Amino acid sequence: MGVSRRRLLVSDFIMSFMWVWSNVLIKMFVHTILGYGAHDLKGEILKHAISVINMFFFALLVKVTKGGAYNPLTILSGAISGDLTNFLFTVGARIPAQINIGGVGV
Repeated sequence: MGVSRRRLLVSDFIMSFMWVWSNVLIKMFVHTILGYGAHDLKGEILKHAISVINMFFFALLVKVTKGGAYNPLTILSGAISGDLTNFLFTVGARIPAQINIGGVGV
């Protein structure tokens, strides 16, 4: 396995872990630290605004890691349009790495 493939697996693993916990941290920040209630309109608006900013942050991380992904569906399309080895690497290594870490936080 080449260095770039190992780098992608490590990036996928780290970003998947971060993605799972980012929503939890956003909720903790809005509800616990800022003190908004679970059904407070201002708290919900703030929570969703931070979630949108979070999506842009993860889009930036994809660029920084040169292809790391946090969602298995986004890399599946690239695997299907690529060659057989890329498809087997994605289905056999990248997606299982993301699903295993994603399943921990659920």
